[in-house]
Amino acid sequence: MDQLISNQFRAALTHLLAQEGRGAQARLAKQQDIDRGYLNAIVKGRKSGSEKIRSKIASHFDMAYEDVFVLGRRVLQDESSATNYENQMFDVLTTAEPTPQSAHSDDAVGFKVPAKEEAGPLSIQTRILKTIELLESGTNYGDILAGLIDVFHDSLNKKREKETIH
Repeated sequence: MDQLISNQFRAALTHLLAQEGRGAQARLAKQQDIDRGYLNAIVKGRKSGSEKIRSKIASHFDMAYEDVFVLGRRVLQDESSATNYENQMFDVLTTAEPTPQSAHSDDAVGFKVPAKEEAGPLSIQTRILKTIELLESGTNYGDILAGLIDVFHDSLNKKREKETIH
């Protein structure tokens, strides 16, 4: 998970520096008293940066620490579909087992989901506990699940936005 967090932070930082323009990295280093070499290593992905440094960077851009990660996730999602991360999610979605005819389709992502009465004996609390266990596992499965949650959540929000517009 630390790698995912590091990538999200780096993506947001790179995006913010690009928006600020030429010399942004040097200004950030000087104004926040961060070693330029260390900052460059964060930008290049060679170092993840300490939490203290990340907090300084977030405050430089007048952002809450958590908002930097939200921005990073969005930036990563907007990047080209050739990334390995997106290919993994595509593989998971395209190899899903088909569901019975009585299942309904979630048109936001075109993925078949069992109808509520077919959901089985697992309670919501049990599923949440299993989800937390996977997310905290530090495995690729946890990373893929985190990505899927983000994709489905964004898809749901887009669907809601479309419904409120119409």
